[in-house]
Amino acid sequence: MNRRSGRFSIFAVLLGGMLLTSGVGVAISFHFGLLTAVQNTRDLWITMTSGDLAVAERAVLQRLSENAKRNNWIATQAAKGLVDVRSREFWTHNVASMIATQTDITAVGLTTPDGQFIGYSRKHGKMIEGEADIYDLAMTEDLPYLGPSQSLTMFPYWQSALKQVVIGEAVPLFQNGDYLGTLIQYMPLPNLSRDLPMQVEGDGRTAFITVGDHIIAHPSLSNWQRVNMRAESAGFVPKTLKESISVLPKLDQIGDAVLSQYARWQPVDLGDSQRYARDERITASQVQIHTTYNVIVTREAEQSSVIPITFGMHFAPSVFEVQGERLNRLLIIGAAVLFGALIIAGLLAHYFAGPLRRLSAATRQFEEGNLNSVPTLPNSAITEFNDAAQSFNQMVHTINDRERIGRLFGKFLPPAIAQSLLESQNDDGTIPPHKCVATTLFVDLQGFTTMSEKADPQDVVDILNAYFAEATAEIEARQGIITQFQGDAILAVFNAVGELPNHADAALETAIALQKLVHSKEFMGTTLRCRCGVNTGEMVAGSVGAPERLSFTVNGDAVNSAARLEAMNKELGTKILIGEVTREHLSDPSRAILAKEVLLRGRSEVSAVYTIHIEGIDQPS
Repeated sequence: MNRRSGRFSIFAVLLGGMLLTSGVGVAISFHFGLLTAVQNTRDLWITMTSGDLAVAERAVLQRLSENAKRNNWIATQAAKGLVDVRSREFWTHNVASMIATQTDITAVGLTTPDGQFIGYSRKHGKMIEGEADIYDLAMTEDLPYLGPSQSLTMFPYWQSALKQVVIGEAVPLFQNGDYLGTLIQYMPLPNLSRDLPMQVEGDGRTAFITVGDHIIAHPSLSNWQRVNMRAESAGFVPKTLKESISVLPKLDQIGDAVLSQYARWQPVDLGDSQRYARDERITASQVQIHTTYNVIVTREAEQSSVIPITFGMHFAPSVFEVQGERLNRLLIIGAAVLFGALIIAGLLAHYFAGPLRRLSAATRQFEEGNLNSVPTLPNSAITEFNDAAQSFNQMVHTINDRERIGRLFGKFLPPAIAQSLLESQNDDGTIPPHKCVATTLFVDLQGFTTMSEKADPQDVVDILNAYFAEATAEIEARQGIITQFQGDAILAVFNAVGELPNHADAALETAIALQKLVHSKEFMGTTLRCRCGVNTGEMVAGSVGAPERLSFTVNGDAVNSAARLEAMNKELGTKILIGEVTREHLSDPSRAILAKEVLLRGRSEVSAVYTIHIEGIDQPS
C-alpha cells in the first residue's frame, strides 16, 4: 500500500481490505451492506418527509392563526363600539386597508342574523352585498349560543357569493349584548397547495392535505376543480350544507392511484425511522399498486378548529430497490469469481471514495463564498459518509438560512441597524441609547393627503411603495438610516449609528437627489412633489418600545426642527430648507442661500434658515 506523509489513502485502505476478505466475508459484507443501504435510505426518506410535512403544517397553521388574530381584533373593537361593522366606510376603508396586502384573503364579510351579507372583496376591490350563503348563515345561527368567543376555522366549502371554494375564519360579533352577526374571512382553498413541499424533478414524492376523507390540498387539486367545477362556477348556489362541501374531492376522486386505495393501506412499523425523525405524530402505511409497494407517511396536525387536519406524502421506494438489486448482483459476482476480487475491490474502492471526493470538491466551493454554487451532496449507502454528507448539507442550509434572515431582517430595519444588531454580543435586540451630533432629514409629499382621500386605497399603497422604494435607495446610498415612515413622510438620520464625518453634506445631497427624483419621473403614473427639511444638532439615539416590540428612533430638538423646517418650505415657497448649524457643518457653507430669519416654534430667538439652488429644477436667480 502506498503511504504518503504517514497517511493511507482511502482507496488503498479499501483495496487492501477487500483483498484480505474471504469469500464468506465478502458475502456477509454485501449482505449487511444491502440491509444498511435500504434501512438508511428508508430512514432518510421518512425523516426528510417528516420534516417537509412539519414545515407545511407550520405554514398552514401560521396562516390560520394570523387570520384568527385579525378576527379577534375586529371583534374586540366592535364590542367596544370603536367600529361600526354595518357602515360602508368600515368596509371600504378599514377592511380594505387591513387586507390590502393580505394575498391569502380574497374577501371579508358579515352575515347578519336576518340572512343578509355585506362585505369587501379584495380581488375585485369593492363592496359586495346580497343574501347570505347557506353555510355562512348556518354558522351565524349557531355561533351566538357560544357567546363572545375566539375565532373558529370553518370546514372548507363553496361560497356562492365569491364563486369559489374557501376556508372561512369566523367570529361572532357582539355590541352591548346585541348579536351583530358573524364576521368571516375567506381564504381560497388553492392557496393551501402552495404550502405543500414541492420536490425537485425525479424525487417521486406526492404531498397532500386532507380533512376527514376530503382533499383540501394536492398538486392535482387545481386541475380537478377546473374539470369538475366548470359548470358550478357559472351559477352554482348550494341549497344544503351537504352541497356546500360536496365541491371538495374525496380521496378516491382526485385521480391519485395511491389515495384512491385508502381502504387497502396497511400500517408499517417505523422502528428506528421514527426515532431518527424525532416526530411521534408521524405514521407510515404501505399499499401495493400493481407490482410496486408505495409508502405513505402522514402527520396529524397538532391543532384544528373543526376536525383534525392530516398532512401526508406518498412515494414509491423503487429508488432504493434499484440500489438493492445492484448490490445483489455484485454479491453473486463476487462469490462466484473470487479471482476477480482485485478488479472488483478497485471498483468498489473507487465507488466508496466518491463521496469523499464530492465532499472535498463541495468544501472548496464553499470556501469560495458562493453558497448558491455549492452542490447538495447525494445520499450514501455508507453510514459515516451519509452522515457527513447530511451534516455538510445541513451546515450549508443553515448558513443560507442565516443569510436569508439577514436579508429579510433588512426589509424591516435599516441595513445599518440590522448589521449592528447581528454583530452585537447580546440577544436582547437593543441598541444602547447614546447622545450624538447628527443630521436629520425630514421629507414630506405635497398634497398627498388630499389625493389619498379621493384615490383607491390599493392605488395609494402602490404609489407610496413605488416612491418609498426609490427614496429609500437614495437615502441608504448615502449611509442614511430611515427611522420612520409617517404616512407619506420619511424621517432619516445621518451619523446616528457608526461614524459619518460628512453627515451634513450627505443629508443635503440626499435632499437634492430626492427633489431631482420626483421631478424626473412619475410613480405608478402619478406626479409627486416633496419638501425637505435638514437640521443638525445633538440628539439621543437608541431602541425604544416594549420589551417584545422595539424600534430604533432619535429624539431631540434637532429632530423636531427638521420637521418644522420642512413645513416652512410651504410658507417660503422653497423646496429645501436647512438650519444654521447644518450650514456650518457643510464642507462648502457658501452654497447655502439665506432664505429668511425666522422664529421656529419652541425657540426664544430668531435663527437663520437657508435654502439650496437645485440645478436643473430651480431657475437661476
